[in-house]
Amino acid sequence: MLPVNMLLLAGLLCSVTGLAQQNGRFATLRMQAMEAFDRGQFDQVAGRLEEIWEQDRTDPRVAEYLAMGYLYGEHNVDKARPVMKEAIARGGQATFLIQHSHGKMAFLQGDPMNNYCSGKMSISPGTIAFISEQTDHSAKIEAAELKEFKVLGGVPGRIEIKAGNQKWTFRVRSGTMSEANLLEEIAEQNLRKK
Repeated sequence: MLPVNMLLLAGLLCSVTGLAQQNGRFATLRMQAMEAFDRGQFDQVAGRLEEIWEQDRTDPRVAEYLAMGYLYGEHNVDKARPVMKEAIARGGQATFLIQHSHGKMAFLQGDPMNNYCSGKMSISPGTIAFISEQTDHSAKIEAAELKEFKVLGGVPGRIEIKAGNQKWTFRVRSGTMSEANLLEEIAEQNLRKK
């Protein structure tokens, strides 16, 4: 029979080894999820990140991308909502894939979104940022600058933002009111003037 100290040491070594294996697996899953996201294979993102999130809810970046996996891979706003809120609560951000309209004359052509760039809109407490694939169209807006953030009625998935002397029109990736309303909800909760 082994002494108690030896049994404790053996148990501790097994725990450390198991934790190292788990951390290695989590790193692999995280990397696979990010690669799938970058390739636009959104349906693979949530499955890889759920395992991490179930075991460890400390990484806001895992929450951010898990929510996007739910939103763009599973098309499930109700699953994405609480994870987005938790990402923000943990010091991260909620991110949406969007398109930014460039064309002022496009309104005369019948579609205000026929000249656009794609990007991400991220919301964190007090800040909303649009990171465009064309960097000259990126913008960061502080809550104090924000004059208006609204979902456009009658035009599914469209959002209008006014800040300072500028006005932007965006469309959420899905083009649905449910995604646009979620974006508006998250923005109102985090950009509301206190």
